Amino acid sequence: MLVLLQATSALAVAMPAAAANAPSPASWTPRVLSAEQNDTLVSLGERIVPGSTGALCNRLIDSMLAIESEKNKRELLQALAAFDNQAVQLHRQPFRKLSPAQQDEILDATSQNGAQLHAEFGIVKEWMADAYWSSREGLRELGSTGRLAWNNFPECSSDHPHN
Repeated sequence: MLVLLQATSALAVAMPAAAANAPSPASWTPRVLSAEQNDTLVSLGERIVPGSTGALCNRLIDSMLAIESEKNKRELLQALAAFDNQAVQLHRQPFRKLSPAQQDEILDATSQNGAQLHAEFGIVKEWMADAYWSSREGLRELGSTGRLAWNNFPECSSDHPHN
């Protein structure tokens, strides 16, 4: 996941210009995830990290999966499948088709230590949180202005030289 965080931090710098040219949600298709896996990821992500859909975290994760190790890719895909399987067992439809209340019911149960799917919850949460906090929206929440360099620091006292 360190590679994801480093790569997504670099991508976040380039995202403002790229966002203007990003394909619309209707025209974008995932490269690694199936359409169903992508929809499940979006549904899980929005319940775990509100705002992740608008930050296009699913697109970043799909791009990262293209270069991720097979082990990490398999773990995420298996986690998505596990949530769909749990939803089908409980509500006869995949997670992405459940109501928000039904999705929250499953997530509340799986977020507890020792719960069934707790490991899978952790996997999805880590991917989504890393993607969100590396996005333009997430960085703004953390106080980023998008600026990369300054001539001087106004808060810095003027009694020492600026080089």
